[in-house]
Amino acid sequence: MTKKRFLYILNPISGDGVDREEVLDILSNNLYGIEITVWETTGSPDDPKEIQQMLKEKQWDGLLVGGGDGTIKMVVTAILGAQLPLGIIPLGSANGLATGFGIHGVSDACYAVQKGKVEAVDLWDINGELCIHLSDFGFNAGLVKKSTALQHRGMLAYAKSSLEQLKEMRQYTFVIKADGIEEKVKAKSLVVANGNKYGTGAVINPTGNVGDGKFEVVTLDPEGLEEIIGLSLAMFNDRLGEVAHVKTRSFDKAEIENPEGADFQIDGEVMPQTDQIKIEAMPHKVNFYCLV
Repeated sequence: MTKKRFLYILNPISGDGVDREEVLDILSNNLYGIEITVWETTGSPDDPKEIQQMLKEKQWDGLLVGGGDGTIKMVVTAILGAQLPLGIIPLGSANGLATGFGIHGVSDACYAVQKGKVEAVDLWDINGELCIHLSDFGFNAGLVKKSTALQHRGMLAYAKSSLEQLKEMRQYTFVIKADGIEEKVKAKSLVVANGNKYGTGAVINPTGNVGDGKFEVVTLDPEGLEEIIGLSLAMFNDRLGEVAHVKTRSFDKAEIENPEGADFQIDGEVMPQTDQIKIEAMPHKVNFYCLV
């Protein structure tokens, strides 16, 4: 029987302490009937063009992406229109998209590919930037900014950054414009969510559906340590809908004003300072292997 051909796109600096050879061994030993070709990203702006060229030169049956949400976003940008199923190998310090698909490690990723269940995922344009999973203003964006600046990556980096960010947490004012309505809100964090979980497993968008043509805007405004702890527990126990200071709205397009200059990130990448974003659905969907 002819083997399927998969291109494995690996970010060699994803996460912390990842043994790339061990991961490749797991893939080779568990993806039966699949021939794997490895290509490593370089961080160069030319990476997407290199990927597009490889897709033209050979006939592929699927793609594997080893990295976090930022790496996945780069690959998706490069393959728009290719209609190839994409398997996530969660190696990043942020693996929210993989977590939302029930993929918590390399073995899960192998099982998802072998099982063959595919989810068609919406894409969103935010001020000209592609968004697949989550973007946000405020607390978490500041956390991403701090952890990105650290020399070492991984969950330890997030833990250290979280403590620093908690000390600096503040409330911001935002203006949401959608469906002919303008709403001024105050929040420590405002999240634009297509997916439903952060890489830690914390649920931020309980009602989210990555393929329904809509995204959710979630505002969180805890006061004091007790409410912060309660919020964290609710997120990890999938009870966010019971928290009084959390509000969720659903749209297919919207504008959000950020007059106080809160930090902003898209899919784990800190964006330049912006006082307004416009969010619109894109006509493309990308097919991801999943277990849920």
